[in-house]
Amino acid sequence: MTGLRLDQDYQVHSTFSDDAKSSLFENIRAAESAGLRTMCLVDHARASTAWVPDMVDAVDDLRPRAGLSLLVGVEVKMLDRTGLLDSPEPVVGVDHILIADHQYPSEDGPVQPTDVRRMLAEGSLLPAEVAECLVEATVGATGRRERPIVAHPFSFLRKLGLHEDVLDQRLLRHFAACARRGGVVVEVNEKWRCPGPMVVAELSRQGVRLVAGSDSHQSGGVGQFRYVREVERRVEAIVAPAPTVREPVATGDLRGDRVLLRRAEREASPRAMSGRKVDVQLAAQRSHDSL
Repeated sequence: MTGLRLDQDYQVHSTFSDDAKSSLFENIRAAESAGLRTMCLVDHARASTAWVPDMVDAVDDLRPRAGLSLLVGVEVKMLDRTGLLDSPEPVVGVDHILIADHQYPSEDGPVQPTDVRRMLAEGSLLPAEVAECLVEATVGATGRRERPIVAHPFSFLRKLGLHEDVLDQRLLRHFAACARRGGVVVEVNEKWRCPGPMVVAELSRQGVRLVAGSDSHQSGGVGQFRYVREVERRVEAIVAPAPTVREPVATGDLRGDRVLLRRAEREASPRAMSGRKVDVQLAAQRSHDSL
């Protein structure tokens, strides 16, 4: 339903990142043990980062690997509402730019989560405004790079103690439509447990390509997708088609046929169909809230 492939891991960090513990080679060995077919080796970069060519060369030295495709990526944060990125220039030899909401991309620049929480508490910033800004910045950022991947989308909401339900249907549809039109890939992230099933369901409905990312910072987490599997299961329940009304089958017994016909008419009545729709919506909300 979602198209997620669990033999691929699109976010694996190495010691090129300050906060990671495993080398490129250790991550590759872990990927092979986990039976992965594709792994994107990703590390955190900023505009001042100078080691990207060294990382590209180091991965090249480890290629080819039988049965395992190795990709190179850098993860960069959004800086403002237009989607300006804190990224080195140029980025040569990199397969993907992973775009992240590590801080709040306000009109005036990045804002730390503690400051945003204070503004929310004061009432000078509303949850709906945060949601709209994150969507606008993400759409803007993906248009600035070729082959972008939206990394752990809307994870910043978790840092604020906000639920994804602050993203209304208008915002979700806009985000998904822009991703589809731009050929943008969206990650379902194991570490941050996001996005949730309602977001993934909308992306799936609109045909956006989804990939799984462990966001592992040590080799033991490579290719481990407990949350991703659970989201995939929940999404299948959310987007499952409504039950169809069966046509009555004539039995040759006039009285029995009249009973079947009245039953079919009741099932097809607007009230019955409305009730069915409410049941599906309630099931979707329970699925969303339980994660």
